[in-house]
Amino acid sequence: MSFERKKILIIDDEPSILRIYTKMLVELGFTARWALNADNAMDILIREKIDLVLLDIKMPGVDGKTMFEVIHEYDPMLKVIVSSVYAVERQKELIPCARDYFDKSRGLPVLIEKMMGVLFEEAGETDIKRHLEVFKWVNNLK
Repeated sequence: MSFERKKILIIDDEPSILRIYTKMLVELGFTARWALNADNAMDILIREKIDLVLLDIKMPGVDGKTMFEVIHEYDPMLKVIVSSVYAVERQKELIPCARDYFDKSRGLPVLIEKMMGVLFEEAGETDIKRHLEVFKWVNNLK
């Protein structure tokens, strides 16, 4: 199982969420990209290879439901985790084909677990823990 540095795109209109998620992802050894809206998100998706999208639902302009449809049309294999204040059941109603769903009130450890499960679905738990430990050690050198 290859654990090359994965690139994650956060699409959310809340600057505080973008800061928190970006800091978390970098500390876990991922490359983090972010977009405040659909236009910025599509620019990034077209220019860069993204491994996972964390997608908010309620955003001004193009909402997460429409953004998911655009992403799915552009790259049906791109993994998307819906990340919203809506309850997971409501998220599933709005975006039924996402890889996973995250209620923001559940906290970052739950999000990390979901991300690792989606990104490394073929890897065993021991391999995932090893990946996190290696990046934790590397990041501590900075």
